[in-house]
Amino acid sequence: MRNLMLLDAAVLLLLGMLLIFAPTKVEAAFRFKDLPAGVDYILGLWGCVLVTLGLGYTVAASNPLRHLVWAQMAIARGLLECLLGAVFLARGVVTFQQAGVGIIVAGLVTIAYVACYPRPVARQAPQPG
Repeated sequence: MRNLMLLDAAVLLLLGMLLIFAPTKVEAAFRFKDLPAGVDYILGLWGCVLVTLGLGYTVAASNPLRHLVWAQMAIARGLLECLLGAVFLARGVVTFQQAGVGIIVAGLVTIAYVACYPRPVARQAPQPG
């Protein structure tokens, strides 16, 4: 769980910084063209959210069991990202080239967090001796 949180944090921090400092390059990477300048502001705000989320995952990675709510939020975040991407794709707002990577990565992150999520250990009753 610790390594997954650190990897997730690194990706979120990197993407967040790119959205803050190079939003037009991110727009181009996702094949969005001729967007109004105001979109850069919205992307910058999103970048601030991703940076702070990445910092939170970094702290949570120091003791994942103590910070399980962060893993729960990662699962919720991944599910919401998948659903939102699928809805916008189905509505024709974005193409698969624009949203496909995000949908797939969000799904894989969700599956990874579910797979790494700690399960209670079943206690065995003492055996009569």
